[in-house]
Amino acid sequence: MGFKFSFLCDLLSSLEDNRIAKVTATDKDTRLIGQWFSRHERHIYHPETDRLALLSCMFPERRPDRVYWLQATSLARVIGRCLGLGSSRLSDMDQWREPGGPDLGQCVENVMRQAENRICADRAVSVEEIDQALDMIASRCRFSGPRVRRQQTAVDVESSLATLYRRLSSRDAKWLTRMILKSYSPVALPEKYTLGRFHFLLPHLLQFQNTFEGALDMLSSEPMDKFPPRPDPKLAASLCSIAVDCLRPRPGIKIGRPEYFKARSIKHCHQMAKGRRMSIERKYDGEYCQIHVDLTNKQAPIQIFSKSGKDSTADRSVVVPVLKDSLRIGMEGCKFTKHCILEGELLVWSDKLGGIADFHKLRKFLPRAGTFIGIDHDSPPQPYEHLMVVFFDILLLDDDVCLRAPHRQRRLLLQEVVRKISGCADIAEQEILDFDRAESQYRLEASFAKAIAHRWEGYVLKASDEPYFPIYAAGVSNSFGRWIKLKKDYIPGLGDTVDLVLVGAGYNAQDGAALTSLKHLRWTHFLVGCLLNKDAVLNCEARPHYRVVDVVNRHCMHWKLLELLNQLGEFHSSSPEGFEGFEVEYGRAGLPAAAVIFKKPFVVEMMGSGFEKPSGARYFTLRFPRILKVHIERSSEDAASFRELQLLAEDARSVPVDELSQEEEQWRKRLKVGNGLKEYIVRRSRSLSTESRSSTGSDIPGGSDTTMGNHEDGLQLLPAQKWVENPSSKTNPHQTLDSIEGTPAVYVDESRQSPRASDKSCDGQVLVETQNSSNHRRFRHKDPRIDDQNNDHALKAAVQTSQDNPSPAVASGARGTSQNSVYRDETRANDKPVNPTQTKTLPSLEKPYEQIDTPISPLTTIPVYMSGSPSEGDISSDPQDSSSLSQFLQALGSDETKSLFKRSNPQAASQDAVFGIALVNPGELPLGQLIHKIAEGLSRALRVQKSTLPSSGRIFFLDAVILRENIKPEDPEFCLRQTWRALGMKHYYACLRWKYTKSRDHEGAGLEIRPAHQSGNRRGVSDRPSPSLLVSFDNGEILALGEYTSLDGLTDPTTL
Repeated sequence: MGFKFSFLCDLLSSLEDNRIAKVTATDKDTRLIGQWFSRHERHIYHPETDRLALLSCMFPERRPDRVYWLQATSLARVIGRCLGLGSSRLSDMDQWREPGGPDLGQCVENVMRQAENRICADRAVSVEEIDQALDMIASRCRFSGPRVRRQQTAVDVESSLATLYRRLSSRDAKWLTRMILKSYSPVALPEKYTLGRFHFLLPHLLQFQNTFEGALDMLSSEPMDKFPPRPDPKLAASLCSIAVDCLRPRPGIKIGRPEYFKARSIKHCHQMAKGRRMSIERKYDGEYCQIHVDLTNKQAPIQIFSKSGKDSTADRSVVVPVLKDSLRIGMEGCKFTKHCILEGELLVWSDKLGGIADFHKLRKFLPRAGTFIGIDHDSPPQPYEHLMVVFFDILLLDDDVCLRAPHRQRRLLLQEVVRKISGCADIAEQEILDFDRAESQYRLEASFAKAIAHRWEGYVLKASDEPYFPIYAAGVSNSFGRWIKLKKDYIPGLGDTVDLVLVGAGYNAQDGAALTSLKHLRWTHFLVGCLLNKDAVLNCEARPHYRVVDVVNRHCMHWKLLELLNQLGEFHSSSPEGFEGFEVEYGRAGLPAAAVIFKKPFVVEMMGSGFEKPSGARYFTLRFPRILKVHIERSSEDAASFRELQLLAEDARSVPVDELSQEEEQWRKRLKVGNGLKEYIVRRSRSLSTESRSSTGSDIPGGSDTTMGNHEDGLQLLPAQKWVENPSSKTNPHQTLDSIEGTPAVYVDESRQSPRASDKSCDGQVLVETQNSSNHRRFRHKDPRIDDQNNDHALKAAVQTSQDNPSPAVASGARGTSQNSVYRDETRANDKPVNPTQTKTLPSLEKPYEQIDTPISPLTTIPVYMSGSPSEGDISSDPQDSSSLSQFLQALGSDETKSLFKRSNPQAASQDAVFGIALVNPGELPLGQLIHKIAEGLSRALRVQKSTLPSSGRIFFLDAVILRENIKPEDPEFCLRQTWRALGMKHYYACLRWKYTKSRDHEGAGLEIRPAHQSGNRRGVSDRPSPSLLVSFDNGEILALGEYTSLDGLTDPTTL
């Protein structure tokens, strides 16, 4: 008889009832699953039960070898004919097409419930029947695996399914429909727990044999066939150790892959790897392949498996000759006689470039089931382009199970087995780093900065002394055996971002079924577009013309952003038919049609892992796009145009060969910021504009944003709710959504200005670069590789500032230093002062300024702060350092500073701004912690009842090594912009800006600092708007310190 399908439907329905009742606790689900296994244990392990069929029905998504060629539309037609539905009931079943409607499975249940089938007990459908029917249906599809295809027979899909649907209840028919679509949403069986209840060894066996068939075969072999399915925990540990000795990979069945962690910063990565010796391997941007060699199989000795586990040998046959040459199969020097299993990455090598080509080039070399897909707009394969395989691990070598060996041994063995062939076969680049050494974090930081500058995808860190799977070691920690992935887009503030628009939306019933907690959900995916005629829209008010370049769904945003877009879109949506507000075209085939058009497209900030050329497209767009924010009141003209998107993509993909050292140093500095921040930080990006704007001393508010709070990919270093002091407070009129636990923050732009044609020139339009993009042209830093010991030595010396020029207090955290002192290296006292190259006088701003006295150097008017006593715990725990920070902040707001500031920086002073300098000594206190500490103190000082601080200002973070330049603070050269340009190229780190504003926007880009105490009300704090703090890494910021272009025109401040 087999195992009744209704038994499985009982479990699935019970789990679905939990969702409806809002009982979503994991322990509730696991308890139900445990009870179900206990209830049906006798049937599960009955000899007549096909356990492969049962597992295939429980986890249909784990059968990539079965492709049915049935999507919701075609399956609905087939079901309608199977059930003989009339027009009215067909109309009812088509409700899954309506926005907000149920999924197809639910529609099938609703329709069949109107005339329930009579179920005979002796004709109940079994999982074995379903499995056999689905095997036959999949055998007709050329995208199915070779084993399934070999079962191909003349099969009629309708007759195969009709015999099932006509014997199922409406409830069970719903689950069969969802099974065919390979998604039980909204139900998801917890895989590890469920498989463990089936048999305690099954989760481990699936690592060795990544198919149900292979794992069940191992369970049927000696001695595991004698093990009970669910033994006592103590006995299970002993049996597991016995099983490990018997586990051997089998050529022809794919081996699973280890789990991994994502590193959210260099510091986070260092903490996870601390105390271990790690292999840092380059992560290649290609297609994963697992290569099985079985020399006993004379007809097909080589099999190639894809990442999904499907046998893709036929589609990868072009690389087989390379594999034979590299492994020396059939040649002298071959290191194995029977079996070998290796892991690698398939890439395209360009002899013309002398390197690896872009990822999208793979499409024209790797077909899918014999068909090349998405290459209509790609260039044909060139004679200088060919496939290449990069090996990175070896798992089996004859009778040697390499999985048990530590990674360092596997790597040495790999080097013996693989013969490198230039441009055809290679071994992954690696470096070894001992994370028990003090300098390991610095070395990792420098290495990763180099990887980013070379446009590598990232790194994979593997412990040198650990086996492939943690099952080979008993009593180990949760991190044992897990790899660490380090990619730029995993780190807050470093991913490639750009502002784009959402022009329309659509609904997918299958996605909607997984979002039952969201009420009134009308759209599940959104069409991402760009203006094609941005210049004409701005200059001539032409009709906008958008090109849809991508689509994003629920997986590409926080669920609260999805909810927000549904709420806002309801008031801006229109039917595509007859809409004449703007024109929309689709950039490539395969993009879903818009169910609605937004009359006012939403501007969103999107982040991706670099740029790619999508299948069937002529253009580049973000890879793995994710929505970070919704800029509610920005117009589509503020977002990137199609041309600007392509320029950003080109710039992000190109390697700055002539500026590698400068860019590496710049990335190294940016990586430092995330290492010390202990709060929730928010990515900021500059909207692209064709307008060429001048940067003045003021902070110009831009658009508003909706910040993603707790995205599944993680854009925060610690959970935001840690910093919420009083989330339930209702007395704070400025409380935002980010002060509510687990929700994103929504800020509304109060500005009413938008770029119009009158503000633009028809000629000479310049693309404004986005700070958060991988843009090498904005990096112009020299490589100041200063030895830490020399830096420390330089900080030991102090020299009094000139007594002839009055100066505000210079705060310092170093002990035994006077308040008005600044440090330098006395051993270089005889060096010449900074003498920047003179340049021609630039035109100044045609704006009247009040007459001022002869300008003086900013270094004699601007307060300077240096922290000298860090703490591993609370970064503000040092009383003296806290005191000096307080003195520095007091100096920023003092009347003396404001008065003197007018003489050095009259333009900024006229806008009620003030500047400060913070000297960074990374050996004493990491940059991120220093920014955090000053931002916390500054925010508190700005919010006191009678704060003397100006409404806006900037604090520039410069390397303390600048004090070795034999600086003379009173030198008038420091009034010049070119002086600060020269110093900034060597010593600039970041700029912290503040401004009181009803909107949270700044001009420019960077990281928004959200201090902890800003959530909820505090005594002694004013009720005026909270200051907005932003960290920028643009080295052009430092030019604000010099407002003049020549010594001859010091009475005329210039525009920056």
